[in-house]
Amino acid sequence: MILKEWNYEDEWFEETNVANKIRIYLVDQKYTIQHFNDDKKAKGHDLVAMQDGKKLIIEVKGFPSDKYVNGKKKGQKKPTHPNLQSKHWFSEALTALLTAKSQNWDVTIAMGLPYHKKYLEYIDKLHVINEKIGIIYFIVHEDGSVHKKSFPV
Repeated sequence: MILKEWNYEDEWFEETNVANKIRIYLVDQKYTIQHFNDDKKAKGHDLVAMQDGKKLIIEVKGFPSDKYVNGKKKGQKKPTHPNLQSKHWFSEALTALLTAKSQNWDVTIAMGLPYHKKYLEYIDKLHVINEKIGIIYFIVHEDGSVHKKSFPV
């Protein structure tokens, strides 16, 4: 029996996989996709969509692997816990969204994330900010379903 080589890109919680599920969800919800970035290294927002004349900007993050994703150590366990890296990724997405909102108060901002306890903790800690600014979260589950978590403005 030949074992398939492990690739982070095959994980359900990898960023592009999460973004694809959100894109499909948005199309099903009658959004028009204006921009979809499937290159994690490219600059710019990950998803931009329109519905009823309102622009929605989404920053998408995956959840970090506990293994090295490339290089000589690919597939080997990393010494640092993924929760630390997830906090950095969440912070980067939040900063990009707050910058977008500061440049145009009329846009709706959202974050797309895989379902993970750590990400849910970060969201809960920001409940006042979420409510004041109206940040939306698209949470992707392992089965591919997407749940929208929004806060009143």
